[in-house]
This record gives sequence, structure tokens and C-alpha cells, in this order.
Amino acid sequence: MIRFLRVTDLRSADNHAIPAYLFLPESPRGGAAVVHGYGGCKEQMLGISARLAEEGWASLAIDIRGHGEHPAPLDERLLQDLEAALDSLRRYGRVVALGHSLGGRLALISSADLVIAISPAVASRPSEEGRQMLLAFGSTTVRSPSPDYILELLRKMEQVQEPTRPVLLLHGDQDIPTLIEGIRGLAGDLPQGTLAAVTAFQHPEASLSPAILPYLNRWFNHLDLKFNPDVFQRAVAWLKVQEGSG
Repeated sequence: MIRFLRVTDLRSADNHAIPAYLFLPESPRGGAAVVHGYGGCKEQMLGISARLAEEGWASLAIDIRGHGEHPAPLDERLLQDLEAALDSLRRYGRVVALGHSLGGRLALISSADLVIAISPAVASRPSEEGRQMLLAFGSTTVRSPSPDYILELLRKMEQVQEPTRPVLLLHGDQDIPTLIEGIRGLAGDLPQGTLAAVTAFQHPEASLSPAILPYLNRWFNHLDLKFNPDVFQRAVAWLKVQEGSG
């Protein structure tokens, strides 16, 4: 049996509440802290968190600062949120840090015993196209001092904290070219690094008409609603009104 719990007592070293969901097996084999990417939230990572729990890992999906329900804006101390999750999970044994994109970069510089970095943000030379996509579509859900603040944070961030521990690096076969280059280069520097390219469920290349470009923001706004904290708040508030009037 796996219990699904909302965690309300997790706090960072600078005393911010860290919103989280925990999948807790009956006899955990260890703990896994699961971290979303830039512009994401813990809800996006529930699927892989549940899968880890099915394998016996106590799996904790968190919102890092500036994202989701986390009360603090994005700043240089966002690693503290992941470290607090890892510290909480150590009661179950060895701890894994699993992260996607920015979360993968944080996992690599964390104190976890094992790391799974899914397309981590380790691009050796960020492309102009990637920068524009990040600024136009990645920052709308982030509480940040400025749209390009994330680029400054990534420039300051180390790539790997403990190079000798086991690390699994995953990237999509049709992933961002500069990310693939950076990930493959990093894999060569890790004695216990495993590199794998994901080939299933990749979007094919497509010729897009100029008319599609102004439509992209509407497309992403539509898709992102299912992860929008304002949607959660409005839905819960409406249900409370209905209960009061029933």
C-alpha cells in the first residue's frame, strides 16, 4: 500500500515553507526528492514520483522557490529547497535526487547519494533560440526579479557537486542540441556516470508557417492551465462556496 500525503511541515534552511507531496510505501527502500524544471511545479512530477514509490522509494515532489505554491521568489538559494527535501528523506535510507532541466541541474549539485538528471540545464553554449524560448514561454509562471534572472543563476551555478557518485543522465534523442552537447560532455567527466538517449515519443521536425508563431503563446497558455496555481485556488474556493450554499 502506498499513502499519498500533502506535506506541510517541510522548511528550507532560510525558513521558507516548501510545498510538497509525498508518496510513502509501507517499507521504503530509500527516499527520492523529485524536482521540476524552470516554469514547472510539483504537480508536473507526480507521475514519475508515483512510479518511484511503486518501486519502494519514499518519493517527495516539491515546489522550488519562485514556482507553484512556494511562497518565496526565485533567488540564489533555491538549492536549499532540494536539500531540505533530501534531509527529510534520509530517515528512509539512501536518497536520490531526480530532477528535470533546472531541477536536473540542482540534482547534480545536491548532496544526494544517487542522481537522476533528466535533460539537465548544462548547455555548454546556450543558443539564442533557446534563450528566446526561455524568456517568452518559460518565465510566465515564475516569480522572478526579471525574465532573464534564470540565465544569471545558471551562469553562477556549479555543474556537479560530487563527481564520483552514481549519476544517470538522460536526454531526448531530439532534445535541444546545445543541451545534448553539454550533457554528453558532462557524462565524459563522471567516473560513475551513465548516459542514455530517450528515443520514444519524440516530436518530429515540422515546417511551421509564420502564422503559427503568434499562436504559440495561446497554445502554451492553454496547456499550462492544468498546472496553474491560480486555477487550483479558484477551484477550491468555488467548491467551498458550493458546500456553503448546498
